[in-house]
Amino acid sequence: MKNPSWKSAALITTAVLSVGAALAAAPDTTKRIKVAMVPKLLGLSVFKANEKGAVAAAKDLNIDFLYTAPVTASAQGQVEIFNSLIARKYDVITTTSNNPTQLAPALRRAMKMGIKVVSYDSDVSPDARDFFIQNTSYPEMGKALVDSVAKYIAPDAEVAILSSTPDATIQNEWIKALTAYMKTAYPKMKIVTTQYGYSNPTQSLTAGVNILQANKNVKAIIAPDGGAEVGAAAAVEKLGLTGKVFVTGCSDPDAIRAYVKKDIIQASPLWDEVKEGQLVMHVARMAANNTIQKNGSFTAGTLGKFDVKDGVIVFSKPLVFTKANIDQYQF
Repeated sequence: MKNPSWKSAALITTAVLSVGAALAAAPDTTKRIKVAMVPKLLGLSVFKANEKGAVAAAKDLNIDFLYTAPVTASAQGQVEIFNSLIARKYDVITTTSNNPTQLAPALRRAMKMGIKVVSYDSDVSPDARDFFIQNTSYPEMGKALVDSVAKYIAPDAEVAILSSTPDATIQNEWIKALTAYMKTAYPKMKIVTTQYGYSNPTQSLTAGVNILQANKNVKAIIAPDGGAEVGAAAAVEKLGLTGKVFVTGCSDPDAIRAYVKKDIIQASPLWDEVKEGQLVMHVARMAANNTIQKNGSFTAGTLGKFDVKDGVIVFSKPLVFTKANIDQYQF
């Protein structure tokens, strides 16, 4: 007769291994560290959502957290902030860049002084950061942006792009990705102009009005930026083009909710910005502890498991907001 105790022993062993794995996954938070989050500019709702998540995670991770940014989308403004953080001996700088190359010298100097650098959202030069948290894969986001308007316009329609700044890394990657996808999936669709609103809803409104007045056949504006999407939608409403011109982009649900419910925006891809802010702090903590590798995987609390490839971490797949689901999200 078999000894039934082997089952109990196996269960105990499994439980011990599970507890050990959980303990291994939890970062050491004994030492309090200073971490700064430096987005492109102050006031943009998507970055405020990142801050909300970061603040919550910082408390659990024993992080002295600072949120600071230029008033306008300025690379030089970010550089000045980095220099101040270096002088104040911060442990980790996290940032989403206005210009990948212009920020690089200051960030490389920070790294030489032992400060860890984590970029998120919009990357810097790879040699000027330790890790990059990519919101979602560029091809998937490009596809989601095009598909969000393609359903509502003719396959040979004229489309406009309203972006943030000419040098913004992530916007340029998305534009490249959506252009490639459009050529394959909708070969007769044409991008007739690309304009910039500098992540400012007011400037984006002006740019959106100019696009629509100068290009009477435009049927959709793809605005891969929070301020740009709001401005483009406001331009469509101002010119009385609801139902004739459709807008999509990358903005948080609170900022675009009214335009979604007015059918100016039918679909708008993004991700959970609050949870992304939490992930930024988890990566910052592990980077400061030297417990995250350039290639491998890690667990970030309740956020789950993530893979790292050449220092790049993909946060999530696109989350598409529509009239049917947007009220489920509040950020």
